[in-house]
Amino acid sequence: MVHQPRDRATGEEGMTLEEHAKAIEDAIQAAHNDGFELDDGNGEPIHVMELNAIHDGSFDRWVYIDLPEPTYY
Repeated sequence: MVHQPRDRATGEEGMTLEEHAKAIEDAIQAAHNDGFELDDGNGEPIHVMELNAIHDGSFDRWVYIDLPEPTYY
């Protein structure tokens, strides 16, 4: 069974971990298509990203975020 979180502000059902990961992937890809790219804050590209579900202070599970290949290296 997939954990269905509650929105902290409204108490309504929130998005799942997988739904959030897909939304993040889509936003990053859209930005990439418009000529924007992520870096690690020091100008180095980011090759791997994970979205983690944390419950009671420990990692419960995670999914990888698919990132487009950087063009500036």
